Amino acid sequence: MRQMLVFRYVKTDGYQFVSHLDVLRHIQKTFIRGEIPVEYSQGFNPHMLIFLSNPLGVGIKSEAEYGVTATSLSVEEFLEKYNANCPQGIRCVNAFYVEKNPNLAAIINSAEYVMKGLSEKVDLEKILASDCFLMTDKKGNEKNVRDKIISLKRDGENLVAVLKSGAENLRPDLFSAKLESLYGFEFDDVVKIASFIDGKTPEEVLK
Repeated sequence: MRQMLVFRYVKTDGYQFVSHLDVLRHIQKTFIRGEIPVEYSQGFNPHMLIFLSNPLGVGIKSEAEYGVTATSLSVEEFLEKYNANCPQGIRCVNAFYVEKNPNLAAIINSAEYVMKGLSEKVDLEKILASDCFLMTDKKGNEKNVRDKIISLKRDGENLVAVLKSGAENLRPDLFSAKLESLYGFEFDDVVKIASFIDGKTPEEVLK
């Protein structure tokens, strides 16, 4: 059975404004520049076997994006070749082998975010104690998303929030915007710092 390489990369330095598909294209070009051997799909339109985890909203920085690829390089060789040829904004920070493609887009189901510049007016205990937190979707319909808020805690002037992602995604930019409108302030920044599979990082689950 072919092993697959899981790699963790950042999305910073302007790349938070690049779309998911364009990030994939930049990663593919990094493989080409670095002469990283990679397997291709079969058929009339073969493409590199590189699979990324769920898309992140444009404008959100991240320290915990993941991809999976089929390459013959060792972890050390991959990290050296990739980081020598990638833009700084999508550099790789970790990699490890697994027995088969784990389909990260399907199994990563929550993420942790740091929202910087939390107002003292925000009542986190009230939000967590309630069984209802209404947000408006793209169609203008109000929906209760309380079950998608896993945890909220204050860390100095920051909010650390764990929200559902994947199929039950709660976008952190929309959640932070809702808090801003409710309490009359603005966050300085939103950064994704971890991805989870049932409360554990992909490294903890898959290694």
